[in-house]
Amino acid sequence: MTTLPNRPTLTLLFFLVLLNFYLFHRLLRQPVLDLPTTIATPTPSPSPPPPIPTTSIPPPPPTEPSPSPSTPNEPKEKIPLKLWQKTGPRGLTPPSDSYISTWKTLTPSLRHEILSDESSTAYVDSAFKETWPSIATLYHAIQVPIVKADLLRLLILFHDGGIWADLDVSCEVSLSDWGLEIDLDMIVGLEFDGWQFASWTVLSRAGSQHMKAAIEYVADQVEGIAEQNNVTVEGVTMEMIPDVVDASGPQALTLAVLGSLSRGLGERVGRANITGVKEPRLLGDVLVLPQAAFAARQGGYPTDQGRYLVSHHYAGSWKNGNGGE
Repeated sequence: MTTLPNRPTLTLLFFLVLLNFYLFHRLLRQPVLDLPTTIATPTPSPSPPPPIPTTSIPPPPPTEPSPSPSTPNEPKEKIPLKLWQKTGPRGLTPPSDSYISTWKTLTPSLRHEILSDESSTAYVDSAFKETWPSIATLYHAIQVPIVKADLLRLLILFHDGGIWADLDVSCEVSLSDWGLEIDLDMIVGLEFDGWQFASWTVLSRAGSQHMKAAIEYVADQVEGIAEQNNVTVEGVTMEMIPDVVDASGPQALTLAVLGSLSRGLGERVGRANITGVKEPRLLGDVLVLPQAAFAARQGGYPTDQGRYLVSHHYAGSWKNGNGGE
């Protein structure tokens, strides 16, 4: 015989059935949310702000260099083995022939060129008319023969380099013993006063800035004399020149070269550096020889200053109307 559950049990079972039915019904009515699938990505760094435009001022164009000769500003060649000389209207005289022969005999490989008044004019035009027109014009304008001759030697040595010797200078020692193989800008020797550079014999390589300074110095002197006398350069006469030695000769050469050396070395180079030297002295790239080298005759043939390289026979031709002859 089957036993039925008692009343309390039936009541509990009925309550449980109702609860399950209620929960099942709520589940069926629950709304379904269709959420999109998202992938987390790193937050990008903020981009830098664009640059603020500014107005730029272009630099000024480079200054055009002033006209200068075509020879290099910093010459590399050594002093060439070439002798330069010039005759006057009368041409070569017998003493000049004998002096010239000493150069050629002692140094057979020496090249030699003698200019006349006419060929000097052509040389200056060819070398400077286009590259340094103001100096060519000045040369043509000068009417004092010795000043013209003084300027000519500077122009030749600046443009071509070599050895300049007046026609009254004889050579005593082969040029192979003069130190031309050394890297020098100039070789100068002291005059008989013991502090000025002799201008009757000068050696230089082409493009020497010291030689250029000497050219500019002489040009300033000549133009200054013209201005002081209220004349053009063509109107300058020998009488207007206080001292040719100062204007275009040895003192002009000396002061110009010392000034150029001072600027190049950044220190004062003056008379005290060269007075009375008894052995060759190198100042920058300029070799200064003692008095005996170029002015032994005028200095009494000193015996404590090394070899006599040349003899200056001091014809004094610059004092006449055809100076430099």
